[in-house]
Amino acid sequence: MDLSKVLQSGMRGVFYGRHSTHKQTMETQRRSAYELAEKYECTIVNEILDEGVSSRKKDRKGYKQLIADAYSEKFDFVIIYSHSRIARIPEEHEMIRLIMHQLNIPIIESETENLYDYGDTIYRAIKDGVAKYELDKIRFNTRGAMQTLVKNGLWTGGKAPFGYRYTLKERGDNGKFEIEEIEMELVKKVFELYKNNHGFSFIAKHMPVNSHRGKEWNKDRVKNIITNPFYAGYIAIRRKHEKKHNSLRDRNEWVMEKSSLIPPVLSIEEWEYCWDLYMTKMKRKISPKHFKTSFLLTSLLKCEDCNGSLVGKDQRTKSNQGKVYGKKVYICKACNFKLNAEEAHETAIKIFKTYQGVDTEQLIEGIQGKVENEIKIIEGNIEDLEVVWNAEKRKLQNCDLEIEKAFKESETNETRIKIFLITKEKLLNQIHQIEAVIEEKKSKIKFLEEVQKNQILIEGQLKNFYLNSFTQQDLRVLFLYLFEKITVNNQGALKCKLRFNLEGDR
Repeated sequence: MDLSKVLQSGMRGVFYGRHSTHKQTMETQRRSAYELAEKYECTIVNEILDEGVSSRKKDRKGYKQLIADAYSEKFDFVIIYSHSRIARIPEEHEMIRLIMHQLNIPIIESETENLYDYGDTIYRAIKDGVAKYELDKIRFNTRGAMQTLVKNGLWTGGKAPFGYRYTLKERGDNGKFEIEEIEMELVKKVFELYKNNHGFSFIAKHMPVNSHRGKEWNKDRVKNIITNPFYAGYIAIRRKHEKKHNSLRDRNEWVMEKSSLIPPVLSIEEWEYCWDLYMTKMKRKISPKHFKTSFLLTSLLKCEDCNGSLVGKDQRTKSNQGKVYGKKVYICKACNFKLNAEEAHETAIKIFKTYQGVDTEQLIEGIQGKVENEIKIIEGNIEDLEVVWNAEKRKLQNCDLEIEKAFKESETNETRIKIFLITKEKLLNQIHQIEAVIEEKKSKIKFLEEVQKNQILIEGQLKNFYLNSFTQQDLRVLFLYLFEKITVNNQGALKCKLRFNLEGDR
């Protein structure tokens, strides 16, 4: 939006500001408003303020004065910091926009230098709603705090995370974070165990007694380490729910910033890998015993005849004398075909060992090639979504034109306007949903590029690949990483399909 077409030199403006609590100040809003006015050679002739007043409060003196002064023609334009400062819900946005539009008084948001009122952003509150308001409030309240933390080195989060100490320099200068060596060794152990697919409870049980600053470890303390990007050198604000015990907010609500004040102990890619593993477990995409089952081929075995999944079942029994009868088997859930588990494991291990002759570089290239193909598929999905998004945006623009025409008509047809507004709301919701999906897919691409293709992380996954002997869990992890599926025919012959291209199936 070219504000030079709206703000002419010498115009008189008013600054409206609001904050919710008396602990906050108006300085950021005020400074931004005056800088904008100066930029366009305009003058702010008055400040109308609601200080320490929640937007939930209907009886706001400053807000009422703003409207009264507008009718009295005491100013030519209004400057607000952001739309969340002036109103809270769509109805309030609607009213102030209608009034100012009728009086030909533009409202400008100094934060973005965008026009708030009719013309470009009519009924933006319909799109934003309460959720958008909350998000704007979060951004407004946390942006300054984040800048203070990172630029000034101040720590406002209580105790430094386990493994660090926060020290202040002399004469009140900025402080810094330093590593507590003994604690940090435990932190490294926590991450290493987690990357090896152990759960929070398992890790807590295998930590030294009373080694968490004099207290016992538990799964919450392990979770606090795994889910905190601080260990990768990042400060994160609004990471946790205030009223839910050790519960994390969605990542899109976090405000993360890399800090030179924090000495990291792992890369951001390693931390993102752990975060992805945590989210996968939390969403129950894999069961807690996914890596620990004694049935090595669980979730991999498919029946060649009926394409059913085979599940492991222990049919062994023990006599009073301790003698074991029966065997462990895999049973097809669709056709009831049974496969001797011990024999299947031996065959699968033999096939696995044939791949150990593959050169490491070739193996890594194969994995990275698989990731590249997945990225290309997602990029294609994004292109398709963007076509739909552009079509919806064109519909929205046409809807805006019709709304503007309806308001300019000599006889206002309220029913017609309401129909257009409802249509616009639906279009905005649809556009918002498409944008959310696109952002999710872009985040997935970023994760694939930075984490799944990362050679160091791939080497970490394959660290046991060339060993001659394996623990059951290590072998299970390698199988899940290496094989996409293993099919079995009615003769019990196995055929393994790799997740990435090397030399074909075996």
